[in-house]
Amino acid sequence: MRGSTNPSRRAVWAGALPIGVALALAGVALALPISSQATAKTPKTPKPPKVKPPHAATERAAHAGETTVELDGTVNPHGTETTCYFQYGTTTAYGAQTPTAMVGSGTTGVKVSQAISGLQGGTTYHYRIVATSSTAGTSDGVDRTFVTKRIPLKFVIVKAAKATTFGSQFSLTGTLSGAGGAGHQVILEVSTFPYLTGFGDVGTPVSTDAAGNFTLTAPNLMQTTELRVRTLDAPPIYSQIVKVKIAVLVTLTARPAGKTGYARLSGTVTPAEAGAPVELQWVKPTGKYVTVGSTVVKRGTSRTSRFSAVVRIRHSGYYRALVRVSNGKQVPGSSRTVMLRAAPVVHKKRRVHAHHR
Repeated sequence: MRGSTNPSRRAVWAGALPIGVALALAGVALALPISSQATAKTPKTPKPPKVKPPHAATERAAHAGETTVELDGTVNPHGTETTCYFQYGTTTAYGAQTPTAMVGSGTTGVKVSQAISGLQGGTTYHYRIVATSSTAGTSDGVDRTFVTKRIPLKFVIVKAAKATTFGSQFSLTGTLSGAGGAGHQVILEVSTFPYLTGFGDVGTPVSTDAAGNFTLTAPNLMQTTELRVRTLDAPPIYSQIVKVKIAVLVTLTARPAGKTGYARLSGTVTPAEAGAPVELQWVKPTGKYVTVGSTVVKRGTSRTSRFSAVVRIRHSGYYRALVRVSNGKQVPGSSRTVMLRAAPVVHKKRRVHAHHR
């Protein structure tokens, strides 16, 4: 019959169809494959390993002195080549830094120390360590502070002349150095030979300037004296002792002696030093002193004594008088030089005797 279906024919027909169509007609669900181009997975690009920046830890400063300190810290490079340095200054803006140091590329903490100098005494400083890697970035340690030791006040006296002349004024210059050396009242103290009465104030106080500098004057020194400077603070600060030797004051004049080639050299000595030896000296062009005559100081007034001697002037040049004393109150003193000219040398004519036959 036309409406009947022959199973054998259905099977044959089904076999002639594509297997996918046949299965679909048979009521079997089939997931058809997607083209190879559509189903292939795109390979993922591997992510680079995550790099940690170096770690910087600021540690306590050690051995803070008046002008120096040692800064300490720890840096962990976390596997990248790392350098570090310290920043420091009186504020958190820092303003100065130490030289750069290499800490390698390890993965553990590395201790770092840097010594710095040239600091101000009695001052608070801020500092921190900074670690830098060209591939991982920069890390700052925490801000810390240290305080340098206060520099104690002390006097620094400018080297003074070892001797000055009788009755002259003597100035002592110096500096009150250390923290807060400006604006202090200072005064000069003196003690005269033989130093039995101790030190006493002389003159009026002066104030140190902004840099701690000062100049004090001792007028009319009559004998060898020890000087020192004292602050008017409580407690006071004292300078070292400066010893100033006072030389006798010697004058010298020259006049003709009434004989060709000779001159009378005379002068005074203050204070009166009767009996003290006097050397009359020619100053050679080389600066060496040559004694050409001598005498002794003779009694004069209670204040001044005198000397006089006739000296042959063999060389033109400068002459002086040196008076030697050794009483402890004063030391030897010399006069200013005077210019003298030697008499011209007269050559006698040689007589020629004629022989007569």
